[in-house]
Formats: sequence, structure tokens, C-alpha cells
Amino acid sequence: AENFPSEGGDRGHDPPLHIKTSITIPDKNRRRSDRGVLILYPEKKEETAFKQALIAWSNRLRPLLESFAFRVTLVACLIFALFGGGLFVIMDIPDDPGIPILDTLMIIVMILFVLEMIINGIVDYKTYPWSFFFIMDGVGTVSMIFEISTLLGTGGKMQVATGSVDAMLIRTARAAKVGARVGRLSKLMKCISYYLKDKDKRLEESANPAEAKKLSGRLKVTLSTKVSLLTILLVLAIPLFSIAQYPEQDLSMTVYANMLETNYERGYNELVADSSKNTTSLFQDSVTEMMTFYASGTANYFPYQIDGFAEEVTLPDQREVTIPGTSLLANQASPRQLSDVYRITVQCRFERSPGCPGPGFLYFNFYSPRRIEVALDMGLAAFIILLMIFVSANLNQTLHKLVVQPMESMLSVVKDNASQLLKQFGLEDDMEADEDLEETELLEGIFKKFARLASLAAGRNEATAEELAGMDESARGVMMEMMNVQVSTVPAGGDAQNTNLRASAYSAPTGSEGAEEANQVTALVELPDVPVIASLPVTRDLIESWDLDVLDLDTEGQTKVAIHIFFDSTIGKTTGRYWSEALTFKRFEKVVKAGYNNLPYHNYTHACDVLHTVYRMICLTSARTWLGSVDIYALLVAALCHDIGHHGRTNPFLVELGDELALRYNDKSPLENMHCAKLFEIASNQETDVFKQMDKETKKQARRICIAAILHTDNVNHFEMVREISKIYEMASDLCELQASQPDLLPQYTEQVMQKNALQWMELFLHFADVSNPLKPFPVCKKWAWRVLDEFFEQGDEEKSLSLPVGMLNDRDKINRPGSQHGFIQFLVAPLVFSTVRIFPDLHPASTQMASNLAMWKDLWVEDAKPSDEDAAKKEADVQKIKVPFLQGRKTGSKRRGSKGLI
Repeated sequence: AENFPSEGGDRGHDPPLHIKTSITIPDKNRRRSDRGVLILYPEKKEETAFKQALIAWSNRLRPLLESFAFRVTLVACLIFALFGGGLFVIMDIPDDPGIPILDTLMIIVMILFVLEMIINGIVDYKTYPWSFFFIMDGVGTVSMIFEISTLLGTGGKMQVATGSVDAMLIRTARAAKVGARVGRLSKLMKCISYYLKDKDKRLEESANPAEAKKLSGRLKVTLSTKVSLLTILLVLAIPLFSIAQYPEQDLSMTVYANMLETNYERGYNELVADSSKNTTSLFQDSVTEMMTFYASGTANYFPYQIDGFAEEVTLPDQREVTIPGTSLLANQASPRQLSDVYRITVQCRFERSPGCPGPGFLYFNFYSPRRIEVALDMGLAAFIILLMIFVSANLNQTLHKLVVQPMESMLSVVKDNASQLLKQFGLEDDMEADEDLEETELLEGIFKKFARLASLAAGRNEATAEELAGMDESARGVMMEMMNVQVSTVPAGGDAQNTNLRASAYSAPTGSEGAEEANQVTALVELPDVPVIASLPVTRDLIESWDLDVLDLDTEGQTKVAIHIFFDSTIGKTTGRYWSEALTFKRFEKVVKAGYNNLPYHNYTHACDVLHTVYRMICLTSARTWLGSVDIYALLVAALCHDIGHHGRTNPFLVELGDELALRYNDKSPLENMHCAKLFEIASNQETDVFKQMDKETKKQARRICIAAILHTDNVNHFEMVREISKIYEMASDLCELQASQPDLLPQYTEQVMQKNALQWMELFLHFADVSNPLKPFPVCKKWAWRVLDEFFEQGDEEKSLSLPVGMLNDRDKINRPGSQHGFIQFLVAPLVFSTVRIFPDLHPASTQMASNLAMWKDLWVEDAKPSDEDAAKKEADVQKIKVPFLQGRKTGSKRRGSKGLI
């Protein structure tokens, strides 16, 4: 087993990897834009049974509501509700059968109005209820009770004069009824849109790619609604100003009614007093005078009947006498509709017969005034309709010229500029992907992207003197020596967005996309499953977790774990076994191990720890579905060799000292360049060439990956890497959020995010693993932290001996060990982890461990340094600032982890 033979042979192609079955995205989560880009939408949470039923009925009823026949029917009903009753009056249709027919038709119309409101409430259940249209529809529907005689309608009911105030109230009520009915005319504004359809079509067919169609429609509906509301309020409010005024009405009817009663009483008394008379002309003369007055005057109504004034009267002495006059009106025309009758009531003022027969009544024929009133009401409604149409159409045209056209021009310019800017950053223009996006939301999204891109473009590894002054010694050491942050000359009042390093840990700036093109993933034929390492120093389950502590292993145990990862692990069986011979790799690993110096931190143990962390990241992120076999193999080799030959001194120290490495590599990442050179120097030997199974092109690819990944472990590239990752997330945030809720990788996410930025992610994995000590269980984290500080202190001792400035983290007499870890996590690790977890949610458990470790470092610092309450409160605020965002993502991370069972 230890001498597992290679399959041999030159392989000039990437071995095929096993691919999981593609995930099928439901059609309801797909939408394709005009450009053919597939847009994924997160699947909504489960709705309640009632809401599901409501949505189902909405989909069923929407075609009915939008059908032409239904719209025409409702418009016809509205017109009949407005003018039907008036037409019956003008056409002088008799009450029988006119009133029953009219009532039946009005009830049908009212039922249709109610049905329309119910359908609208179901179809547009989110916007229609309690909207302006809903209120106006309700008011108009309720006003139908004034058209049905069995309710509050006037059809078949005569007009009765009971007092002077009633005339004012009746006039106001009539105007209010018309206003309420006109409220329903707001629906006709939808019909007006038909008039404007042709213009909208011409606009839609124009060559302008950024038409503000949604904004235009919204402005039209809003302003048309406001105009309708204004008109209705005017109709309702104007009559209210005349309520307190004395009514301007004809009082002659009441005067003549009282005169008839008076003269009838006089005639009656005259006959009672003079027993020689059997008749009197007093009442007859009054009736004749009244008839003459209305016949010769300007009034267009006249009396046609008198009740309660009997011509044949029995006097108290039992004499039969005659008081003529009532019969004079017998030949007057009576109205055919009871609503044309106006009745005046005259109370009985004397006992003209035993028991007094009751009050007297004078009936007037209001045929002409009634027609004029109805005609005026219909004219008022028609006028309001025409006014609404005219004003709305005029406003629409004005808005199109003053608002919509300039907006379209602005949108066109903004979109063109945005598209060019995105192309400069190597990004796709996806601003037209969502057709339902309103123009204001589109502009907001564009400007947000501009702001983030500007932040990235202007961002530098700098901090102002004021910011550094506000940090403790440990934090300044992390910023200036580990991360090579420069002191900026920007004044304290400068742009905080670009210089506030404390905020950078939690903001989400964007950066450029990776340069690596997607590797085509194919399937690999499995090689015989014969273990290269027969016995491991720890269990396989421990290797497949974050709990492995390589510091507890001896050198032989560390070697076995490393070879296991390359050959016997799930990843190794499709990478190391294919690209290397076991014996060759063992010789290679032995030389690499010898190349590491005996240092507190940068030693072979650290190399094995980073190798294991990279391996865990490859497993957890399903990297085999978006990386080729040679890519994974090269990344693992880079992890094993990333610090080979390290001197235990930092790059700034070597540059300051003028070391040979700094001179050789022109002060540009001298250590990292040296690590790369040593790796390929070892591989140049045939006996230790772990790339010899590859053809020329594949070897070039592996070399490129190793160099890129190792060079990016230099902390000077840290901020730029954070920006790059954040920018990739911002450009595909919707897809990333959708992926975070899925148990497996989505095909679109694999293609558009993973494969498209493959080299970026490989560089990230190695750098992430290199600074991952704070992500391990705290006992492991603490041991590594102490080793790092011991190595820093050795450099500080040398700096003192050489009379060089001692680094802030290197002075063993000044540095507080727990305090230094607080700054390291806050400023270097946390921003990287925050950006990484958004792309790779399965790494979230490591981030929560980091937040927990930070809190423990704070507690140790308080116990060791005995700080003031103010300083302790600042540290606690820093802990909470980092802890909260990571804890919020626990639920999503748990969901995905539960599906894989890896953590």
C-alpha cells in the first residue's frame, strides 16, 4: 500500500470529475429577459391556505376583469345608472309599468357594481381595497339606492312641501347624489386610457431603449385620479355654501293654498249665518283667480286637483248647501308619473263637517319643471365627464412633454453610461433583466452600483493619522506592519467612506472579477481504491472537521495527514492519484518538509494546517463541481509549499534591511516570490517532480495557479482581495442570496459566480487558510496566536540589536498578547471572512467561531490589562459589531450544512 504504483502515462487533458445531477429550477423561479438572460427569483415562503386560494381565484378572475365584453358591460351599466332614471322621466313613461321596470334594471346594475368590486378586490387584493377607486366605487354603488323607488328613489313618489328648509336640503341632496355618482366615473378614466393607447404604442415602438413607460403610466393614473377627486369635491362642496341662505323658491303655491282654505271658511260661515242662501262664490272666485294666475304667469306648472274642499256641504242645521270651485280643475291635465306631482297640504282650521274630514290638499302638475331638473342633472353629469376627460387628457399630454420625455432622455443617457462603466469593470449589463422594475428603482439601483464602484476605485490601503491615533498599540501594529497600511494625508474631515477602516469590516464594497475562465468539469474514471497511508494518526472524521489540531501530531503524523489528503481523501482520489505518483510525491513532501525552517510559526506544522484548511474549504464549497482536477491539485500543492524557506521575518523588515531577497525581487513580496521559486526548484528535479504526469499546457496551468495563490498570501494584497470579493457579490447579489437558501449548488451560480471567478476563489482559499487561526476552536487558536507572537518577538529582538525601529507588534516588553489578537481579527480577518461567507455560506460556522474567539480574547485582555471601563466598553462594542452580522446568518448556514452533514 505504501508503494502504490502510478497509472503512468502522459495526460494532456483534465481528468473528468464526478458531477452531481443538475438541479432543476422550477419555472416559477425563472424569468427570461429580452436579452435572453435567465433571471432566478427566490422561491417565496409558503403562503397560508387562504392566501393560496386568493391567489388562485385572482388568476382565474383576471381574464374576466380584463375582457373587453366585461368592460363594455360595466360602462353601459354606469351610463344607465347616470342617465337611465332621467330618460324615463323625459320620455314620460307611465309609472305602471315604468317604475317596476326601472327598479329592476337599477337593481341589476347595482348587483353588477357590487360584483365588480368583489372581483377587483380578489384580482388586485394588494392595491385595490381601501384605495381611491375602491372608495369611489363604493360610494357610487351605495348611491344606487337613490335610483330604486322601493329604497330612497323618487320614482313613483310625489313631491310634498312640508317646510321651507326642505327645499334647501333637497337641492343639496340632489347635488350630493350626482357627485357620488360621478365618483364612480373615476372608472371611466380607464376607458380614457384606450384613447391614449395609440400614443403609448407609438412611444413603445420608438427606438429609445430607456422609455419611462411605468413612470408615465403611474403619473397618468395619479394625476387623473387627483383631477377626478378635485372635480368631485367641487360638485359636493359648492352646494354647501348656500345651505344657510333663505331659499329662493316660489311661495305662491302655499299662498294660494292658504287663500283657498280662508275663502272656503268664509263661504262656509256666510252660508251658516244667512239661512236664505244655498250657495256662495267666494271659494269659486279664489279657484278661478289661482287658475288665471298660473295660466297667464311665467310659471311652467299649474294646479290640477283639489282634495278636502267638498262642494256639497251639510250645515249644522242640516241644510244642504253648495260651495262650488273644486270642479273647476276637473279638466286640467294630470301627470302620468307620480313623481311629477307636487302636493300642498292645508290643515283643517274649522269644523266644516262633523268630525272634520281632515286636511285639504292642493295638487300641482310639475311635468315641465321636472323635465328641466332631470335634464340639468344629466347635463351636469355629462359636463363633469367631459371636464374630466378634457383635463386628464390635457394633463397627460403636458406631463409627457414636460416630465416623461426628459425622463426617457435621462434614463437613456444614464443606462448608456452605466453600461459602458460596467464593461470597463468587466461586468455584464443586467439592468434590463427585470421587466417589472420601475424606473425609479432602476435609477436607484444604478446609482447604488455607481457609489460602490466609486468606493472601490478610490479605496486604498490607507488610514488617516487621526484614525491610527484612535487605535491602541496592538491595533496600529496590525494595520501598519502586518497589512502595510500607509498613513494618509487626507484630513480628518475627509471622505470617511474611503478611509474608515473600522467600518470596512462590515461594509460591502465591490471589486473586479477574477481573470480565470471557467474550467470545464468532466468526470474522472476512479482508480483502484487502495490506501496510500495504511494507518492514520487520527480518525478520518477528525480530518473531515475543523477540530483537527496538527500541533498535537508529531512530524510523522503530520506527513501522513498531508499524504492522506493528496491521495486517500475524497478529493485526493480524483486529483493527487491522477496527477502524481505516490513515491514521487513522498520524495517531494520530504524535501518540502526539510525546506521549512525551525521557527515558532512559519514551519512545516503551519504548512500542514493550511493544507488541511484549504482541503476543508474545497470540500465544503463543492469545489469539484466548478474547479478542474488540475486546479484543485495545484492549489493543494501551493498550500503545502506556501511558506517554504520562510526566515521568520516580515517583508517590511527585509526591505528595510536591504536583504538579498528584497533586492532580488525589487521589494515586491520578496518572501512569497521566494516560496514560489523554491516550490518549482524542487519540482524541477525528476525525482521530486509532482507535475511530471502533466503535458506542457497542463503544467503551465498548474504553475500559474500555484504562483497566483502563493503571491496573494502577502497581506499587502489583503484589502484589494476583500474589495474584489465584495464586488463580485454585489454584481450577483440576487443569485448569491438565492444560492444561500439552497442545499446544493445551482447551475447558474456555478457558471456565473464560481467558474467565472475560479482563479479568484483559489487565491482566496489559500489566503483565507493562511490567516484562519482565529477561526479554529479557541484552544487551537490560542496556541497558534502565541506562536505568531513568539516569532514577532524574535524579530523585535533583532530589530533592537540592529538599532532599527521596533515594530509595534514585535516588542515583547510592550505588547499585550490578547489585545494584539483583538486588532488582528477586527481589522484583518473579519472583513475577509464577512465577504467570503456571503459567497460561500457553508463556511459560516467558522465565522461564528471567530466571533466567539474574539469575545474570549476580549475577556482575557480585560483580565490581563485591567483597562478602564471606557476602554473595556470600546472593546465590547467592537466584539458586538463583529458578532451580530455573523450570528444573523446562522440559520441559513445551518440549513445548508444540514443537507451535507459536513460540519
